[in-house]
Amino acid sequence: VVGSICMDQCMINVNHIPEAQVGDEVVLIGSQGGETITVDEVAARLGTINYEIPGMFSRRVPRVYL
Repeated sequence: VVGSICMDQCMINVNHIPEAQVGDEVVLIGSQGGETITVDEVAARLGTINYEIPGMFSRRVPRVYL
């Protein structure tokens, strides 16, 4: 994350991912390809507990439940 969270938006530095393109899918929590990131991992990186993470996402953020 680059800078501060602004309302319900954030900026992510992807300069180290040369194949990243505008419009690419981004998985904040879950699995994509062979990679997985859990709510517990996000909470640890943010210094909080896992129960707070789902509530941090605005209703405007699209969700896909599998």
